[in-house]
Amino acid sequence: MGNEQQRGLLAVGVDRSPVRAREDYVKAIYQLGGGGPVRAAQLARYLNVSRASVSKAKRLLESEGLVEVQRLTSAPMRLTLRGRKLAVAMVRRHRILETFLHRSLCVPLERIHAEAERIEHVISDNIALRIAAMLGHPQRDPHGHEIPYGDGVSAVAPLPSLAKVAAGTRARVISLDDRDERAVASLAGDGILPGSSVRVEQNDVAGVRVRVGKRVLTLRPKHAELVRIER
Repeated sequence: MGNEQQRGLLAVGVDRSPVRAREDYVKAIYQLGGGGPVRAAQLARYLNVSRASVSKAKRLLESEGLVEVQRLTSAPMRLTLRGRKLAVAMVRRHRILETFLHRSLCVPLERIHAEAERIEHVISDNIALRIAAMLGHPQRDPHGHEIPYGDGVSAVAPLPSLAKVAAGTRARVISLDDRDERAVASLAGDGILPGSSVRVEQNDVAGVRVRVGKRVLTLRPKHAELVRIER
C-alpha cells in the first residue's frame, strides 16, 4: 500500500502522517476502552472523523497486528498485545511531556494537552523516560492522570464524574479530562484541580454548585462532567 493511500485511510486532524494517525487511533482505542473493546461510532466521535474513515483504518490496523481481526465489520475493536503496548507508550510520552511543559516551561494547564499531542509523535520512549528521570519520575501528570511506566495493559474502570454525584457529597478531585482547553482553563481558574476537596451543594440542570474551601461556585454541567472524583 502506497503512502498516499495510507494517508487517505488514517488521516486524523490536520497532520496527515500515517504514522501519527496510526498512533492516535491505538491510543484513542486504549483510552476509550481501558483495554476493552471500542465501537466504531465511539472512536469516530472521539477523533472527530467519519465512520468510513474508522472502518478503513480498522482494516489497516488489523493488517498490522494492532487490533484483533474480526469477521464481522460491525464488531467492536479490541487492541492486540502489540497494539496495547504501543498505545501505553504513547500515553506515557504524552503525560510525561505534559508534566515537563507545565513544571519546567510553565505552559498553562489548558495548553499542555495540545502541545504534548504534537510532540509525542516525534520523540522516542527512551527520551521520554530521560525527561521523566529529570523530573523525578512523577506518578501523575498535571491533569491528575497516572503515568504508566510499565506496559500497563490491564483494564481500568473510569472514575465517576462530578456531574453525576448527589448534593451533600464530599469528594476529592482526582483528574480533569484534558481535551477541552476552555473548560480546563475555567476549572483551573475556579480552583478545581487534582487534589482539591469539594462538597456538592446542589446538582440540577442549571449546573453543579460546589463549595471549594470558603468559596461557593456553580459549574456548567459540561465542565462538571470533565471532573473525575473519588468520594
